Amino acid sequence: MTFFPFVDPNRRPQVEIKKMTEELTQKFQAIDPDLTLIHNDNFIDYGPEVFPKLSKIYWDPRVPDHPMEHFVYSEYRLKGKFYTAYWVTPYGVIIDKSRLPDSHEKNLQKKVSSINDAILEVIRDYQVHNLLYWKDLFSQKQFAQHALALYKQNQQIIGDTNIWNSPFDFSDPKYRPLAAVKKNTEFLETQLRQLDFHLTLTHDDSFIDFGPEIGHLLADAPYDSEQDEPDDPIATISNYEYIIYFNQIPIYSLSPYSIGTCFHGDFFNGGITNVKYLGLNKVLDDAIEVIMRKYMLYNKYYWRETYTPEQFQHKIREDKEWWHLV
Repeated sequence: MTFFPFVDPNRRPQVEIKKMTEELTQKFQAIDPDLTLIHNDNFIDYGPEVFPKLSKIYWDPRVPDHPMEHFVYSEYRLKGKFYTAYWVTPYGVIIDKSRLPDSHEKNLQKKVSSINDAILEVIRDYQVHNLLYWKDLFSQKQFAQHALALYKQNQQIIGDTNIWNSPFDFSDPKYRPLAAVKKNTEFLETQLRQLDFHLTLTHDDSFIDFGPEIGHLLADAPYDSEQDEPDDPIATISNYEYIIYFNQIPIYSLSPYSIGTCFHGDFFNGGITNVKYLGLNKVLDDAIEVIMRKYMLYNKYYWRETYTPEQFQHKIREDKEWWHLV
């Protein structure tokens, strides 16, 4: 693949990488015995002129054989006792709180804050040392400038980003272009029609996708007329973007964050699902779910910048494995 022009061992001998890992492990554990360093042996350092650019490119799961699907974004993972504290590359460091249990978040912030400077000093030394493998790319002055840039970058940890200010202060096309939504709809229509010509689809043009965090929250806790205020803004929000029909009978409602089942009769008084009412077989029903899950997975690409590229890659792989899409 010409996208990646060389392999790491050509530049960084494996013996020296192993030695560096041992030294870093000792230094981190001297700071705090709970710190554990994990080296990703598949990591390839494409050099200071190439890697920082590659590391900002997101894998697009909608594109088959996308070159970033197997790209390794970080060389080290620095873990505390109950959490991943940092992802580290020779060119950057990211604090990761995305999968941290709530009960540990305050303890992490307090602990990391107290030892942060010592951790960053070790990381900076590793990063500057790594530049030595690439010293033939720079003049002496350029090398010093790169080293200084690493020092300044590591003075402040990069945190999680948040691309909204309020749950209800924008419209969907701001983050999902109408052309992209139309393409999503065509994808679903085509996939369903190829599966069974009785399957059809409608799109709710009023649906607003507020992103993964708020989207999942609304899916888990939609408007409740008995508990919520009548003027609560979520009362007027569409919960689902699509309705899927079989022979014009609705069988599923679908959003990027949830799947709703349509019923024949009163659910609380012996009603059954329309899938069962129509007598659809399990093979067809499972195939419909795979199509729905693909749409939910692909939709995450429009919200990729709510994650670092590495976190996004991890999330997509996790979802693909869970939904048996590979």
